[in-house]
Amino acid sequence: MAVFPLCFKREIQDPCCYPVTLPLMISPKTILFSFVAMGLLCSCGRIEERMTITETRTVSTRAPAPQVGIPSKVRFYDDKKEEDAGPRDHPLLWTTPAGWTEGEPNQMRLIDLKFGPIQEGECYLSALPGPAGGLDANINRWRSQLGLTPLTAADIEKLPRKPFLGGQAHSITADGEYRNMGQEVAQKDYRLVGLIQQAPELTLFVKMTGPRALVESQMANFDSFVTSLQFRKRASAEP
Repeated sequence: MAVFPLCFKREIQDPCCYPVTLPLMISPKTILFSFVAMGLLCSCGRIEERMTITETRTVSTRAPAPQVGIPSKVRFYDDKKEEDAGPRDHPLLWTTPAGWTEGEPNQMRLIDLKFGPIQEGECYLSALPGPAGGLDANINRWRSQLGLTPLTAADIEKLPRKPFLGGQAHSITADGEYRNMGQEVAQKDYRLVGLIQQAPELTLFVKMTGPRALVESQMANFDSFVTSLQFRKRASAEP
């Protein structure tokens, strides 16, 4: 896997962070980790100390005007680009299967796809820093959403693996009465198909859910979507 040199200095004024100067060798997977981590930093608590402002200054006319009311896809990727400047600099590249539709990405879903006659099926990719609670906990969390009992560590070790973004991901397929977070009524005869890949810097998830018959009919599209995923290549920084 290619790496790209990048040297920068970033000072973060936050109670849980310190100004640092880091020379880095950035890999595509590290870029994706940074992409995720920066979104999570937004949730850090604010400093409770109050200060009285006693000085004022005139805002430079050369400074760019703040962008108010811009859509999340502009703010999330590159708020210096105009709407008509082409595709945003998403850390991943993929091919959306025919008949599937793309939703707006957000901090929890880097890719959000839907399918089916009334868009009742969904497939999304998410990433969390580090182990994200662990492989066993995440697989059993998915099973609990279907009303199923947890698997043992030995059972999880026997799950099949699939190639995914240059590594091997644990694959799970399960049926049951599906209740996602926030849903009060379980949806009967649902199927969940998922992949979980753990890397040193982050954990990647792909999760597809929907009525069992619909999900069965979309397995070829699911496989083609997963196979098409790749990290976006970055040009080397200028010295």
